[in-house]
Amino acid sequence: MPKTLRELFVDQFHLCGVQANETIGVISELGQKTEYVEAAVAAARDLGAGALVLTASSLSNPMLPPYSADGREIAALLAGAGECDMVVDVTVGGLIHSDVRTRITGAGKRMLFVAEPPDVLERLMGSTELRSVVETGGKRLKAGTTLKVTSSAGTDLTADISGSELPVTHQWGYVDEPGRWDHWPSGFVACFPHDRTAEGTLVLQPGDALVPWQRYVREPVTLTVEKGFITDVTGGADAFLLRDYFESWEDPEVWALSHMGWGMLPVARWSAFEVYDPRSLYGQELRSTAGNFMWSTGSNRFAGRETPAHLDIPMRNCTVTIDDVAVVRDGRLTEG
Repeated sequence: MPKTLRELFVDQFHLCGVQANETIGVISELGQKTEYVEAAVAAARDLGAGALVLTASSLSNPMLPPYSADGREIAALLAGAGECDMVVDVTVGGLIHSDVRTRITGAGKRMLFVAEPPDVLERLMGSTELRSVVETGGKRLKAGTTLKVTSSAGTDLTADISGSELPVTHQWGYVDEPGRWDHWPSGFVACFPHDRTAEGTLVLQPGDALVPWQRYVREPVTLTVEKGFITDVTGGADAFLLRDYFESWEDPEVWALSHMGWGMLPVARWSAFEVYDPRSLYGQELRSTAGNFMWSTGSNRFAGRETPAHLDIPMRNCTVTIDDVAVVRDGRLTEG
């Protein structure tokens, strides 16, 4: 029997190590995802913890320009979140790339974003085993100097990942450490290569995914990358749409490459955009498919780039190597 959303939040809070003497903050938007707010509060109370709901009237989540940032309610959200031990973000677009996330986790708070439908949350729940695999991938990135991705379709791209200070994102779908952010569900590892070092070609194939457009690539697209920026996009209708999207922002930063990594969650399926109403999803299942190569554009807080234009693009059938050691070969994990 499927679990209720409240029961799923209880399971999730157990993974997060929520204690009876803690207070859980829930950040939401007025009239949006109210069932998630109620479930999170009820689950916190089930475990004996306190719960504080912080509701903004609206937080910007533009898909296309024009866009004007409005941060008038942010200070109050941060003040409230500062009194909590853990923050659950159930806003529509999430505070993933915002300064709010950085400031909450920078203060040592755990922060968890939740957006997917209940059955996706249940099916892709994290585990200690997944955490171990993701951490192993992160160690490989930290120890490496060059990330390279190739494919039989023509992808051939390298990026500099040298240095112990390389920013690495480990996502296993729960937050059990102070200052940790994660997205329930998740199962991938990614890094932010040194800015302006990515060079080469990315060739998208039918079945690769465009997130948050929540659809599959329908025909081949070739992207040329020079000094970390996309300089050319060629192909048919999908290439035209990508160029139109990038050009619409009139912002050179949206052409930049951001994070790169690979999926590690075996139960995540490529078919999710066909099986579900794709607009009901946030795209975490595609981001986490085991053996994908997932890269992104635009926002990169480690390079000082903040733009609402951000695409995540999981690709199939790629080979990913770290200093010539394959971690993904032809779309399949080599370990874990």
